Amino acid sequence: MKYKIILLLFLFTSLTVFSQKKYFFDYIIEYKFQKDPASKVEKLYLLTNSKDDTYECRVYEEDSLNFRIGFIDEIGIRSNSIIDKSEFFKAETISLLCESIHYQKEKYKYDSGRFDFINKKDTLINGVYYKNYEMKHRKIKNARKYKRGISYYIVENNTEFHLPLLVFSGVFDVRETSKNIPNGIAKEIFSLSYDKKQYEFVYKLLQFVKIKKYFIIPENCDPNASIPLKFEFKFK
Repeated sequence: MKYKIILLLFLFTSLTVFSQKKYFFDYIIEYKFQKDPASKVEKLYLLTNSKDDTYECRVYEEDSLNFRIGFIDEIGIRSNSIIDKSEFFKAETISLLCESIHYQKEKYKYDSGRFDFINKKDTLINGVYYKNYEMKHRKIKNARKYKRGISYYIVENNTEFHLPLLVFSGVFDVRETSKNIPNGIAKEIFSLSYDKKQYEFVYKLLQFVKIKKYFIIPENCDPNASIPLKFEFKFK
């Protein structure tokens, strides 16, 4: 299955406490997204590194003229910014404003038992079989606390070159407990609400393409300044 999309060149460089760091993206993936049945359908662009899942970048539609860019990595760097849509699609390099950078010093304690991943039998969609698996809180009290039901991942065929898109979990330590699940770009992702009454956080793949792109965080930015974010992305 071929996916075609017109894309540009991006560059991500980020300062850490000690030195400058560059973030490389080799795929851009487009999804249509719906938070719940009552929400409008939106588009989401996801920039990924197929071999490195320690960071992520998402691009949402802010309004008719602008996109909102959200970046996060496992060491605590966060960025939230607005960019003109036309500039987003024209630019070869995007430099984020220093005031959009935030360093999250407090991190969640690693918990290898936080989630369970369960491989399921291949599912049949329109006459084609796809690999799929489930992700859920191991402890019922945590599922109740965070009001999260089971999340379901259906994997696009012939995308074994890409690490699993557990980016949508928003929890980086899941890499340690999900090594048995198949590689691949997610064709569909959806969750059942905790009370199992409705589907929520539904992602459906539109297209993807291989790229060679980066974003830039200017060298004079100080991520240790812990500038409060004006907008926080809610990760599933």
